[in-house]
Amino acid sequence: MPLVPVTNVGEHGIVKDINAWQLPPNAWTEGNNIRVEHNAIQKSPGYLEVMESCPIAPYFITNLEVGGANYWIVGGLAKIYVHNGTTWTDITRASGGDYSATARENWTATVLGGILVMSNGYDAPQFWALAAGIPAVTTKMADLTYWPASTECKSLRAFKSFLVALNVTKSSVPYTSLVKWSTAAATQAVPVSWDETSPTVDAGEYALEDSKGIIVDGLPLRGDFMIYKQYSTYKMSYVGNPFIFSFIQLSPNVGALAKNCVREFDGGHFVMAYGDMYINTGDRLTSILPHKMRDFIFNDINGDEFEKCFVTADYNKTEMWACYVSSGNVTNAQCDKALVWNWSNNTFTLRDLPNVGFIEFGTEGNPLAPGSWNSATSTWATDTLNWNESAATSYFNLAGKSLSMASPTNTKIYRDNAGNKADTADMTSYIQRTGLTLDAQGQPNQSMVKRVTAVYPMMSASTDSTINVYVGHQMSTEQAITWEGPVVFNPATQSKASFNVTGKYIGVKFESTGDQTWRLDGYSLDIKNAGTRGSRAY
Repeated sequence: MPLVPVTNVGEHGIVKDINAWQLPPNAWTEGNNIRVEHNAIQKSPGYLEVMESCPIAPYFITNLEVGGANYWIVGGLAKIYVHNGTTWTDITRASGGDYSATARENWTATVLGGILVMSNGYDAPQFWALAAGIPAVTTKMADLTYWPASTECKSLRAFKSFLVALNVTKSSVPYTSLVKWSTAAATQAVPVSWDETSPTVDAGEYALEDSKGIIVDGLPLRGDFMIYKQYSTYKMSYVGNPFIFSFIQLSPNVGALAKNCVREFDGGHFVMAYGDMYINTGDRLTSILPHKMRDFIFNDINGDEFEKCFVTADYNKTEMWACYVSSGNVTNAQCDKALVWNWSNNTFTLRDLPNVGFIEFGTEGNPLAPGSWNSATSTWATDTLNWNESAATSYFNLAGKSLSMASPTNTKIYRDNAGNKADTADMTSYIQRTGLTLDAQGQPNQSMVKRVTAVYPMMSASTDSTINVYVGHQMSTEQAITWEGPVVFNPATQSKASFNVTGKYIGVKFESTGDQTWRLDGYSLDIKNAGTRGSRAY
């Protein structure tokens, strides 16, 4: 009897909201620390500490590239530090004392004309002034010039040449639906007025009072600015004098879950919302989680810590990471899991995070990359770096774009896509499918008992590394699955992993636990029909 192949294993990613036996054979029901690329399943890359000896617990991180200079700025609860590629420098404001940020509110960051502006909801917004078009590490952050006294905002974002403050508090009185914008700023300068009563400037205010909930954040989208309340979304458009901006409700019942839960990409905004995730094209919001991961993910989020959720984007890999504190994480209470959506192939996967407060995309060198060919100590067979492309994992460019993760729990900054480990610890990665009902003819057949004698993985792995292969079996959907294995499989020297498993519902699992890479393009099962014993007749 010929083998039963399962191909195109990256087509569907992980699907948890549909019963396993109802899924197509090439969908997956479990997995962690894996990703989908080129219609295959791959182990997630590792991460390593960079910018060593971070002087504060970093809850927030952002990258600023201006005038040929590259800086990483981290926000703690009381201080702000900058790393210039070599050293850390304290740039906390010189006047006004330490900050009053919280882990739940965290910071937002925006750039207007090359000027970094940060806000935490409790202090006056902070800006990093330019000198000859470039910020200097000797320059301290300062309270935003011309910002009204005794005023704070939940989020502050740049839009065109304006700054837009969202969810504003005035003299300790919260105006949770208020949008407040500055007058237009000159080049490489902050706005000179926020006075909404002055007829000589473009500053103004508008309250979004026709829907429930508070404003949590906003972000530009093409030529408009999207404002996200908890349960609704608005479009803010520039119209000029006398009104300056117009406001239209885009959705009366879809908003954002928390601050920093929106990211822009080519298709619009990716929005992490209450009970679902959406794509906002600027004209409508479309749900992307139903029948895939919606039930699972919102049961897995620690509801007491939902305000710490955030979204980041890995533009190199066309991935959105919806980061959250998992339901089992009650000790560290920082984001330890990410639901990863690949917008190029519309698949979902999962990965672990090192208890992070925030993650940002920017320029940071790979600490494993040698400085030259002469200094390289690896071999062609063992090296995982690319030599023919300008990327974060290449010899050609050691300072490529990647994700940098701020972990206040560990007081470290990590660079993703560096090595194969979780910093210095081995990373466990696996992909799993249960509920397979394929018979010896390759057809779905829930009444037939099958005997699986071998798995033939179509995969590659880094030299001399092995993969653990498991096969599971059940006689009914109500019965717990029993796993046989692991059978250690070396893709370089072996073609199959042998088993002797019988059941009506079959499972397969591929797992790695070491310092390695691997890619699974498909697999085949050696299946023999073993009759219909145990089946009920009606």
